[in-house]
Amino acid sequence: MKSLVAIDFACNDPDNGLFAGRAAMATYGDVEIEAPNFDAGYKFAATGTHIRIHRRDFAIYDARDWVGNWCWNRYWLRRPHAKALLITLRDNGWRVTCGPCRFFDWWNGREHG
Repeated sequence: MKSLVAIDFACNDPDNGLFAGRAAMATYGDVEIEAPNFDAGYKFAATGTHIRIHRRDFAIYDARDWVGNWCWNRYWLRRPHAKALLITLRDNGWRVTCGPCRFFDWWNGREHG
């Protein structure tokens, strides 16, 4: 479905793959996003209908555990909710560490045209 966007969070314990309730990294397609307090991360919650980070809830359409490896979970959001989530991460100091220039420019407020 074109109206859905997948965003992955490293929210599982690297020692056993169990949900850890914290996240310090996210990916959006080819974009890698890292929290400013990478070692501790931020409180992160997931239910069947929402994820919560930075005291904000974001409706999800679907979710999958252990995407790529057991540290990562994938959440599908409708485009407006995904954009709001990305803006929340950006506004809380998360930074793009890898990704296309166009996205990097948007993230850092240097959108062209």
